[in-house]
Amino acid sequence: MILILSTPNDDDTNLVMEHLSILHEKCIRINDLDLFTGKTKMHLELRPQPKWFVENIFLEKVDLSEVKCVWYRKFGFFEKYKEKLENEKNIRMLDYLKSEHTATLDVIFDFFKNKKWLNHYSNVKKISKIGNLIEAQNTGLKIPKTYITNSFDDLNQEQSYITKSIKDGAVVNIDEKIFPFYTSEVNTKAFTHYENFFPSLFQEKINKEYELRIFHLNGKNYSMAIFSQNDKQTQLDFRQYNYKNPNRFIPYTLPKDIDRKISVLMKNLGLNTGSLDMIKATDGEYYFLEINPSGQFRMTSLPCNYNLHYEVAQYLKSINQ
Repeated sequence: MILILSTPNDDDTNLVMEHLSILHEKCIRINDLDLFTGKTKMHLELRPQPKWFVENIFLEKVDLSEVKCVWYRKFGFFEKYKEKLENEKNIRMLDYLKSEHTATLDVIFDFFKNKKWLNHYSNVKKISKIGNLIEAQNTGLKIPKTYITNSFDDLNQEQSYITKSIKDGAVVNIDEKIFPFYTSEVNTKAFTHYENFFPSLFQEKINKEYELRIFHLNGKNYSMAIFSQNDKQTQLDFRQYNYKNPNRFIPYTLPKDIDRKISVLMKNLGLNTGSLDMIKATDGEYYFLEINPSGQFRMTSLPCNYNLHYEVAQYLKSINQ
């Protein structure tokens, strides 16, 4: 049996499950939010042997000891559960609930630690944006000049930089206004009056020819070019979608050397799947930016006819033997 650890409203999970059904592979899905709001009932007992049962409106009581492999898709984000606690304003109570949330996840992951995984949770938990940049550079991939600093003193004021989150981007809601954290350009001359600030990530601004989104699965890379530089709204971050005039997406063949280095990088990080972002620069070089182990891949699969949901289902079937 295949266990999928996901989150509500993830279309990639839905499409893979459709293919698994066609392939006659038994699978069950547990959504993190459903687990922590009680929509999915769980019961873990330790004696005489550890057993874990789950049940919801879609599942009769299931003994998860029958699971052979686990797909760690999108699972365990406390922020989604925190939204359900909108009336709880006590910071210490929220910290306590977060620690209990984390402890519960650790119990769940430990229960399946010796199963076969599509992205083992322990490797995903070790992933960091800076660590990935260092490992990519060690693999031979080029990366932008990158700094984490709380002062502009060490940055070249004649150069343009971009800034983005050191960890994960977020969308913050303040007084009913939404503030998404996109990649933004920074002109250091305009901020000379700031003596210091919260430690922030800066990278040299790379003049791009186009962006690349690469989905990796079990040693194989599926690449797509995104012509985001043709639109001022998406030049710095294509996630600032222009729905009236969408970017052009096309299938892309990576140079063999870059393709090989990406596969080596993913192997070194212990990831057998994930979505990578790169830039093909106007200087002809390829620059690695970051990896999202749980990145959505429908946006790569559909424009390029890669049928990635079927490929993921086939891989899960192969390790479920």
